[in-house]
Amino acid sequence: MMRKRLLDDRTRVAMPILIFLPIYLIWFKFIELVPFRFCIRTDLLLDKSIPFIKQFAIPYFLWFLFIPLVGAYLVFYDKEEYKRFQALLISGMVFFLILNTFFPTGLILRPAYVAGRDIFATMVRFLYSIDTSTNVFPSIHVYTSVVAYVCMFRSTGTLACKRSCRIMVALISVSIILATMFLKQHSVLDVFFGIAMCPILDHVVRKGEVKDVALYGNRW
Repeated sequence: MMRKRLLDDRTRVAMPILIFLPIYLIWFKFIELVPFRFCIRTDLLLDKSIPFIKQFAIPYFLWFLFIPLVGAYLVFYDKEEYKRFQALLISGMVFFLILNTFFPTGLILRPAYVAGRDIFATMVRFLYSIDTSTNVFPSIHVYTSVVAYVCMFRSTGTLACKRSCRIMVALISVSIILATMFLKQHSVLDVFFGIAMCPILDHVVRKGEVKDVALYGNRW
């Protein structure tokens, strides 16, 4: 009975992101229809000096498991930090969607062809086939990876407080960020602003939390 009550409570807490995700995917699919010729390019001369390394496909795809796992851990072991994690994800993705709706972005960095029959080359070709080189600014891969690291670092959960866990989360986050550039998915500009967004929105979220407590009491 207690387990069911806990599960129901955590499902209720996680409901905002569960409702938002389909909206995000539909909206993103819509802005992906914008032709590249209408996009503002974000690639810089500096990006051309960064090598293409297909092995970084592993951490890039690891992101799709990493973010949900961090969310699942926080929602069960640190509900307060999970709410901040969720608020940061939603606010960052909404900002990204609005920005790219009115100011579509894109880049030209990908290699013309990824040769090889190995698993890395296959993964990169698959990635390029399902994801265009538009709507890249700021990098959501980068932003959410930084958010995941910050929230896990602040978490008071037993596992999150272990040094080994923090080191592992940091390494995964950094490898994902590097992967966006080494796979030519994002420019240095996309990555820089993806990182910079986190402290800005985190300040906004935490300031809103303080105002909420002052006005209505501690609802966290």
